[in-house]
Amino acid sequence: MQGLMIFLEVVVVLLLLLEVFVRLRARRRRLQQRDAQLSPEARKKVPLSSVQESPVSLPEVLPVHPHSEQGGALQEALSIDDLLNEANIYLEYGHYAQAATVLRWYVDLNPHETRVINQLLDTYLALADMDSYAGLLESLGEKSGRVPMDESWWRERVEHGLQQDPGNLELLVLAEKVGMAVPLPQEQGAEPPMTAEMALALVARNRDPHYGMAILWRAIAHEPLRLPLYAELLRITHQQHLLEDYINALILLYLTVGYKAKTLRERMLRAGEDLGNHPLWTVLADWDGNPETLRQLACSRQLEIPGSLPLT
Repeated sequence: MQGLMIFLEVVVVLLLLLEVFVRLRARRRRLQQRDAQLSPEARKKVPLSSVQESPVSLPEVLPVHPHSEQGGALQEALSIDDLLNEANIYLEYGHYAQAATVLRWYVDLNPHETRVINQLLDTYLALADMDSYAGLLESLGEKSGRVPMDESWWRERVEHGLQQDPGNLELLVLAEKVGMAVPLPQEQGAEPPMTAEMALALVARNRDPHYGMAILWRAIAHEPLRLPLYAELLRITHQQHLLEDYINALILLYLTVGYKAKTLRERMLRAGEDLGNHPLWTVLADWDGNPETLRQLACSRQLEIPGSLPLT
């Protein structure tokens, strides 16, 4: 399962790189065509860098002197469009970290673009990167004369951040600045749901296995049909030689994929057997597809089954 996921990730990244390369080549051709249509006098005024770009990396497409010359203005328009297009490609394939990097470049150049700012803030929320979320709001607050957002927008954005990270100091300070009452800590059990995207992002940023397992169990309770959650949980428990925790994750995986996913189940079962002997290996190997058998097994192990898992 892990090998298949890595292979799919590599394919997606290669497709993204191909898409970016094609877009950059098309932009370069447009620049050359525009330059060919300019009069000799106008061509002399166009900076050489605006028509002799090399599509090496995204930072190189940013304009250096956006309003100095006609060619510079044309380069800026094309570069800005390319940044947004590339960010949208990253978002479409779920590569939020790369999308956040590109969108941040855009916002730094265009702090008045509310739509893109909202897109970047939503991307930070998907990543559960609350430090970057709060940092962006703080930097926008320092440029209050250049940003068009009204008081209701600030309140809404600060509130969204505090719902996900109630103890964030920067957000609490911003809440006071916009006249919001500082929210009280949430009662135990009232925490917001953990999505699969948030959980995987948090686990990638924090290498503590016990923290990662707790986050993944929360996400499985909220979205039990997301296979990447089980893949990551099985990876951590196997790496840490946590036999009982591996079996618990495997029982839920069996319930999720069902009897037809025989190849996947057998592969995960063989990986678990490497951790040591256990009487349940035979039970899981001989499973006949009856979900009630697994539910009784989970109950005997005091393993909570998410209510949204299918009964058959």
